[in-house]
Amino acid sequence: MVDAARQPLIDVMAYSDVERVDGYIGNFRAQVRRNPRYVLADRCNGCGACSRVCPIEVPNSFELDIAPRKAIDVPHGQAVPLIYQIDIDNCIKCYQCVTACGHLDAIDFSQKAEVVDLDIGAIVVATGFDSFDATKIPEFGYSRYPNVITAMEMERLANSAGPTIGHLVRPSDGKFPHSLAIIQCVGSRDKRFNEYCSGFCCMYSIKNALYLKQAHPEMDICIFYMDIRTPAKGYEEFYNRARQMGIRFIQGRPSQVTEDPVTHNLFVEVEDQALGQVIEMEAEMVCLAAAAIPRGDSEQVASMLTLSRSPSGFYMEYHPKLRPVDSPTDGIFLAGAIQGPKDIPASVAQGSAAASRAARVLSKDTWEIEPIVARVDAERCISAQGKKCGICARACPYGAITVEQGYAAVVTPAKCHGCGGCVAECPQDAIRQDHFTDAQVVAQLAVLLKDSPQEKILAFMCHWCSYGGADNAGTSHFEYPASSRGVRVMCSARMDQDFILDAFRRGAGMVLVSGCHPQDCHYITGQQVAARRFERIPRTLERMGINPERFRVEWISAAEGDKYARVITEMDAKLKSMDRGQIIAETARALPEINNRLKRWRSVPYMADLLTEPELEAVR
Repeated sequence: MVDAARQPLIDVMAYSDVERVDGYIGNFRAQVRRNPRYVLADRCNGCGACSRVCPIEVPNSFELDIAPRKAIDVPHGQAVPLIYQIDIDNCIKCYQCVTACGHLDAIDFSQKAEVVDLDIGAIVVATGFDSFDATKIPEFGYSRYPNVITAMEMERLANSAGPTIGHLVRPSDGKFPHSLAIIQCVGSRDKRFNEYCSGFCCMYSIKNALYLKQAHPEMDICIFYMDIRTPAKGYEEFYNRARQMGIRFIQGRPSQVTEDPVTHNLFVEVEDQALGQVIEMEAEMVCLAAAAIPRGDSEQVASMLTLSRSPSGFYMEYHPKLRPVDSPTDGIFLAGAIQGPKDIPASVAQGSAAASRAARVLSKDTWEIEPIVARVDAERCISAQGKKCGICARACPYGAITVEQGYAAVVTPAKCHGCGGCVAECPQDAIRQDHFTDAQVVAQLAVLLKDSPQEKILAFMCHWCSYGGADNAGTSHFEYPASSRGVRVMCSARMDQDFILDAFRRGAGMVLVSGCHPQDCHYITGQQVAARRFERIPRTLERMGINPERFRVEWISAAEGDKYARVITEMDAKLKSMDRGQIIAETARALPEINNRLKRWRSVPYMADLLTEPELEAVR
């Protein structure tokens, strides 16, 4: 950070909040609120004279409230920039700091917040993570028993720049603890809270244990674990070194921690997996390795930057293998633990990769985008007619569409990723997706279902996952019937309900719609939108007289070629068990209502020729 602050081309805007981000790759516009320090940055030299005379002490969040700080202070001794700031909520305005500052005259109580607008080419999001609140597990006694602390509190107590100058002491009496129990997986790998593994907890617990063991060889240290996970270079050797130094490892998740009210010693009750029996161990201090969780403001930041989050709350990358530091929004990159729990080497590597990806954007005068974007037909858009709509804007997960009543909706091509969700949602068919227009998709249906449609399974597949799954089935030589016919679209959100009805109108025996798993969608909310849309299809078909068993929804990843083959095999067997005459009768019964629903297609460009009466007669 010191090097960054000294670099003339880097502006470190500390103690500031990003309030709004608009625009698109290469042309972002950020609004930043610079909070008042009540100290003039160009005059403060970081001497600390003001802090020494301040009479007010408040809990120090950097020290996890173990130690106090003054109402005028810096976050820590290595803060960049090293400029003091006044906690105006706790300041009593005694003005002793003004007197202590003397000729520097750096204190200014009249400072106001300043809003700055910035033109940004690329954004790297590296906001870190929060620690799990251990009070949510009352059986461990955190906050009830003074000698139960978290690993982060242990870090500060053992740090030479910490509140105790590196001397480990018990909070209850200030004495050195001769025995320490460390409990792993507090809040992680636990279905009550977070199912994922935080990844680095094993290593930082072993690090703390080794550090204390080296400083105090007589100290008895025991680590309670579910599984020791040390997968990176040199980690297993580090673990073995800890065992050789006499640090004990007991496999088992403790059920509870109790306290002796007189000595404040603690008793850890756990089932030792190696012994196959419950044991109770006494320790003078207990340390909890709390899980890494998403920051509390992650949802707000995700909304502001149009990012997607995994079920666990961390931000999702564009592709875990091919573009691991890219976000779904072009020009915004991810680094560190906001994308998922990771240790320091992995965070540094990802930070370097994110900086490199951002440099690619900044080094170019123009940026090429995929040509598969949405376009609005101004003559069909009812917003241009003064009617209230805006469905397309709400359907776009990237904020690429703006709607103003009285004017046609406008798509910003640089922000559009071509998922096609807006096209499928528009009730007036006023939006088209280049290269995947309604006419192009329907033309494929007409050809694929021209001959013996009752014997065919029409499969709608998303480009990124289920289409890849079908391709994987072929290259892996998984056997499945030849009755399926595939139609590729970019996202399951593009699969219009009308396409499904048109397939049945043309006599398709069965229809499969498939796409990514919820956590794998490349278009933020595309899969979720599609899933809600497809939930309505079976009831619609049943009301029209079509057996809903002829329709199926499956989420198939690109690696699940075996699943695609199995799904097609099952559907083919189901189709062969149905009476062909019954399928034809169902099609004829539903035809009038489907034709009525699709009649607006006749006014859509290039669609009229695909809906000729002879074609309808052929289905009858």
